[in-house]
Amino acid sequence: MPIFPALLIWSVAMAAPTENPPLVDGALLPIGDACYTVQGSEQGKSAGNVLRRVERLDDQRLRIIVTSRFNGGPLLTSRIELAFPNLRPIRTIEQSDGKTDLSVRYRGDKARGTVTGEDGRRRTSEVPLPGPVWDDETIEFVLAALPLAEGAHFDLPLFHFGRGPGVTRIDVRRSIVAQGFERGPTDAWEIEGSTRSDMTITFLVAKADRRLLAVDVGGVRSTLGGDCSPLIR
Repeated sequence: MPIFPALLIWSVAMAAPTENPPLVDGALLPIGDACYTVQGSEQGKSAGNVLRRVERLDDQRLRIIVTSRFNGGPLLTSRIELAFPNLRPIRTIEQSDGKTDLSVRYRGDKARGTVTGEDGRRRTSEVPLPGPVWDDETIEFVLAALPLAEGAHFDLPLFHFGRGPGVTRIDVRRSIVAQGFERGPTDAWEIEGSTRSDMTITFLVAKADRRLLAVDVGGVRSTLGGDCSPLIR
């Protein structure tokens, strides 16, 4: 599950595979939990929280778990197993209140997925991949593992079983000193991503340890910090 629902429209409408995918180094990702608070429509109010967890399974695999709840809605959970260190997808499971909506396994140049419809029926199909891809549910993790530098540009080939392939444009706009975080002023990169809806998503990523500090989607901001204990089961 992306960091909050607006990221579900993430991938750019281009579906052509990129010839030279960028180098991604999963060893740069911080291991452990990070809690985020999503601002509400009223000043000072929260719309919900997102808990991001990165786990090392072994020397060849990582697991990412993203859990969120917004405005009293369902508990949304994504569990994504990734190859280490390139963060290519192996398996993705998306759940709503513990019920599996989507399960995908990536093998070679194909993805085999099972989708549970509103009628409760499961439908399994297999689709070809346009080339090496990253699962678009992991975009905020993948961009933090790129060789970031001011002015750098990347085209990321992404895939989601329900939305198909796409290419996301990532631009490292500038270096800033991010304020208002628990550890004090933090040197960070401001990164912009272009989406299929022409919406610009802005990320702040700490330079020292690649922590994702904040995400801004259409003026709705998600910031590191808060209480995610209700999301832990």
